[in-house]
Amino acid sequence: MLIYNNTFENIKTIYKNFPIEDQYYAKENEAIIADGITRDPIGINDFSKCTEKEFIEKYPRPSGAELAAKEICNTFSKTKGLLKERLIKCNNQVKILNNKYIKECDYLENDYYGSVTSCISINNNILNYAYICDCGIIIYDKEGNIKFKTEDDKELYSDPYINKLSLSWKLPETRKKIRKDYRNNPNNIINGKCVSYGALTGEETAIYFIKSGQVNITKNDIVILYSDGFNNFLYDKEFINNIINFNKEKFEKYINRKSKENYNKYGLEKTIIIYNI
Repeated sequence: MLIYNNTFENIKTIYKNFPIEDQYYAKENEAIIADGITRDPIGINDFSKCTEKEFIEKYPRPSGAELAAKEICNTFSKTKGLLKERLIKCNNQVKILNNKYIKECDYLENDYYGSVTSCISINNNILNYAYICDCGIIIYDKEGNIKFKTEDDKELYSDPYINKLSLSWKLPETRKKIRKDYRNNPNNIINGKCVSYGALTGEETAIYFIKSGQVNITKNDIVILYSDGFNNFLYDKEFINNIINFNKEKFEKYINRKSKENYNKYGLEKTIIIYNI
């Protein structure tokens, strides 16, 4: 049973007409979340010379991240079949979007539009899932114990090596290198393993990074889809208690309180979809 779905906006941009780059589609037996990849502001390459106010003011509206996320959710809602196949179709639609708007990718202001995503379908006692990068799926039992959780592939495989570069994200050469060499690049092999992350940007190599599978679910299990803004909530005892004893008003008050308490940890844009089996 689908019991809740919502996007909580970034608390720093909620009153500033900032694009909502998380999008979702949810029905009783299937759902998807798409988290658009943050864009560079227009006309600003070096973020070290840019204030937060300037970044927000110069941010593209409409945002290519928002357009890509919407296209993915719309395509998913209109397709059938295996989840991975549906995400491949979503990726193809993002390619069409990029062919329209990005004449030449520079991995900066004119980077490919793209999004990461997670999706599910429920068939009796089987949960089918597919995802790419750091959108995820988690299952709790009725006591709040974690039965299953997808991996954060970016955190596991690419971030440790990106962090070793010791380069500042504020610099254009850093963003260009990471987006070009570490995104959708299955040939980026270090110590025998791929250290790139994936995203639906329309590039064919994105398909390599889509992961899928299925897991058994039982009565009273709680299935959650989430974008990465919810990562730091998932092990929090108060979060789990709110999920088990779900009340919409109490849950939203809790999320908003945590977001204001610690912006960097809890306050970014985030989307959640909750099912109680």
